[in-house]
Amino acid sequence: MYKLTYITALIFITALMVTGCKKEGALTASEDEQGYTLPQGYHGYDTTILDLYNKYSAYFLYRFTDKDTYWTPTGWKNATLNSSGTWNTGYGVTRADTNFISSQLALIKKLWLSYYTDKFLVKFLPAKVMLCASVDSLYTTYVFTPTFQAINADKSVGAWFNYDNICVNYGNAGVTAMTSGDSLKFLAKTNLIFIQSIPGRNLSAPTNDFTSVANYNGTFSSQANAYAQGIITIYYNGRSAQLDWNAYMEAMVSRSEANLKKSTANTDMTYMGILNTTKDSNGKIRQRYNIIRNYFITNYGVDLQAIGNAADK
Repeated sequence: MYKLTYITALIFITALMVTGCKKEGALTASEDEQGYTLPQGYHGYDTTILDLYNKYSAYFLYRFTDKDTYWTPTGWKNATLNSSGTWNTGYGVTRADTNFISSQLALIKKLWLSYYTDKFLVKFLPAKVMLCASVDSLYTTYVFTPTFQAINADKSVGAWFNYDNICVNYGNAGVTAMTSGDSLKFLAKTNLIFIQSIPGRNLSAPTNDFTSVANYNGTFSSQANAYAQGIITIYYNGRSAQLDWNAYMEAMVSRSEANLKKSTANTDMTYMGILNTTKDSNGKIRQRYNIIRNYFITNYGVDLQAIGNAADK
């Protein structure tokens, strides 16, 4: 794994710390089995990054390699051109501009970390948070002139989860000129990505009382049948208590409570209206919703619905 330190560099850093060359005061280096060393530099925000590590054991990195972010045990996740002439879906990032990391960290604290307790963050933050100048979703699209060909298109996003890390955008000049709309999109995307990463790392499993409400052995001919059982995942896809647990978490952080209660046709397969009797004909969705919402409030002091209420405006 990529190493951020060498013996000579450590000696030099130690000398600087001893002689007090920096006005910020001495920073304590930290290193564990991940192989990263903090601080990565001697900017004012390095103290903030070290504080975050000491609180949550998560590395907020502005120096990282392609392997650090794209590699997984099942392969690299950056978009590449395959033998058929199309691009596989993936993502691309660039490292944060060091001139804007202080503002980026303030943004992360305000619109992401502030919605969670320390207990929640210690448990669920990934090993690495990559501080990026750009985070792009990459996918194949097609052009027809002058010749038909597949090209790699991109869409800027606020954050992206991969294996053991979350890449976060806005380590660039744009962080100083964000509109209220920009902030809302960042809040919604970053928190959704964080919540999706939790079951993605096998860190949250359904409780027995949640699982016992629904019958997963039946045959469902429509989405309305699934809703009647308290199942909010798409009825013709694979079904399980774990998938529903994940879906309820997503629903809470991506939709306001008002929109979850909005009357919506029971043929609709989105989270909109899942708490209204039009979809929740037997009250099982509300029952399961309350179980999972109260679980995170009781065990971690976090109301996931508060995030959806802030993000879905």
